[in-house]
Amino acid sequence: MSRRLRAALAALGASALLAGCVSLPRSGPVTASQPDLPATQGIGLFATGPQPGAEPEAIVSGFLTASAAGYSDDFLVARQYLAGPAAQTWQPLEQVRVFADSQTPRYERTPDGAVRLSVAGQASVDSAGRYTESASQSVIETSFTLARNAAGEWRIIDLDDGVLLSAASFSSVYVESTLHFLAPDHAAFVPEVRWFPQQNLATSLVRGLLQGPSPWLEPGVVTMVPTGTRMTVESVSVADGVAQVDLSADSLGAEPDQRALFVAQLERTLRDVPGVQQIQVTAAGAPYEVTEAVPELPAYPYTSTNLTVVADGTLAGVVDGEVVPMAAADQLAGITPRFPAVGYDGGPTVFLDGPDRLLAAPAKDAPPVELAQGKDLVGPTVDRRGWVWTTPAANAGRLIAVRADGTRTDVGAAWLAGGTVKALRISRDGARAVVVWQSGGSTVIDAAPVVRNVDGSPRSLAEPVRIGERVDDASQVVWVDERTVAVLGTSGGDAAPAVHLVPIGGPTKRLPVVEGAATITAGRGDRSIMLGTESGRVYERNGAAWRPVYTDAYYPTLPG
Repeated sequence: MSRRLRAALAALGASALLAGCVSLPRSGPVTASQPDLPATQGIGLFATGPQPGAEPEAIVSGFLTASAAGYSDDFLVARQYLAGPAAQTWQPLEQVRVFADSQTPRYERTPDGAVRLSVAGQASVDSAGRYTESASQSVIETSFTLARNAAGEWRIIDLDDGVLLSAASFSSVYVESTLHFLAPDHAAFVPEVRWFPQQNLATSLVRGLLQGPSPWLEPGVVTMVPTGTRMTVESVSVADGVAQVDLSADSLGAEPDQRALFVAQLERTLRDVPGVQQIQVTAAGAPYEVTEAVPELPAYPYTSTNLTVVADGTLAGVVDGEVVPMAAADQLAGITPRFPAVGYDGGPTVFLDGPDRLLAAPAKDAPPVELAQGKDLVGPTVDRRGWVWTTPAANAGRLIAVRADGTRTDVGAAWLAGGTVKALRISRDGARAVVVWQSGGSTVIDAAPVVRNVDGSPRSLAEPVRIGERVDDASQVVWVDERTVAVLGTSGGDAAPAVHLVPIGGPTKRLPVVEGAATITAGRGDRSIMLGTESGRVYERNGAAWRPVYTDAYYPTLPG
């Protein structure tokens, strides 16, 4: 039914305004359905119902204020602005559209009497909590159809599902959270960022974990949630620091080792919920028996090592603050290393020789070993399984993965075909890749799951998800924690490149500019980021700024 027809029917036939909807139950036996207490919110939001005689624009504006406050009253006041079927069918949690605090929505009356709203968009969040950053010039547009009710007051009778929030209101109501799935070898957690309302956060997290990873991530991870498992009640109760999770009988289908990993997923996912100190899992009301030890897996498997740089035309390490040539530096005579990459736990150190050769650093008395050739190779990255990744910049839909012993495999990435790859990095858990590449004349940043064979060798990069939409151009990327990458690029119309912190499912944050920044590396956390400049200066984070630490050193490199 068209909006115009709905308006006509409502104006002719509506005899009463539905003032709101009945709240979901918020009480019951403590052992089953007591909901989480609301988390403390940063901004108190308060709304009143529609005022008598309010014009359509005022009704829409009041509705937006009431819907922003609706997370604390089940949108009861917001529904007072609606009439007809819309009062019951509107789904506020279907999506959230976020606009910048500096923006003010613009209202326009259309010829058919609707109110059209437009405002510069910042992001959107779907009903599963998945955050999508908007491009710099994005605009949110939505329309509200209104009609007079039996009392002659304007009410909204047709609108899009979801809520429109300013960035400040969004950060007051929603919290960045993480679901934890598993790398295929069960050796590490693979996190997925979701955004949920602070109220009843534990419930949202458990529900999200049981539903599984997002389609883009699914090919690269596993989950030990038994098929069909669901919560037997609609909320996870939290009392005296204990989160009570009661599951359906389907959860009993897991083998003993699967149960231990499943509980590990639950524990790690709920660890950051305020007030939760431990969890208690039951299945159909009975204790969930776990006979094997619940493993404590890393979410960011990273082993630190000395910084590697290129100094005086050869590979060098930073030891006790001094730049020291590597032991076999004399074996690199006549070679100028570029874009070195260092493996984990004694893994290989590799580098580019010129634009077309990938070499492994030499042992003390041996020459460097050629691992791969290709035109305009991208700076290599080493995963935790010892595979070295690179690719020709002009991509034909395949990447190169090679081990130090010369074992090589081509990694399918059909979605890259015809593009130009600028940078590539594999996550510390080995399950995700981030690629900076040119597509359709624009430089974009994509995160994709790594699909591996049974022996752990990489087979392909599955279809990606786009991140960092507010970075206009980019040249380098590194992982800084389990859910964030640092991207060197431009944004906001500035010509000078800066480091941007880009979560895999969150808003981009721009750091101060360092003149001549050319390469970046990181260890654990954004405070570990280091910059290398075109002139050979190396900078490290120093509070909110950067501090120079080395001169005549290029390509600062930490493992990965």
